[in-house]
Amino acid sequence: MAQKAILMHPLTIDKPMVLIPVEEYITLLEEAGYTPTPKLDREITQARERFRKGKSISWETLKRELKQI
Repeated sequence: MAQKAILMHPLTIDKPMVLIPVEEYITLLEEAGYTPTPKLDREITQARERFRKGKSISWETLKRELKQI
């Protein structure tokens, strides 16, 4: 059963975002070669916590790091 997210403050998005269902996100991860590991799962959990706290990386940082892959 899916959990409902409760917003404690208004959410403002000032950049293009894409929202997809969790099932499609998991499929995307698998197609991209995601293999569950304790380290990767921990990093994903930490990233989600940072996002919930309003902390995220800039678009420039994201583009630069994706080019390195």
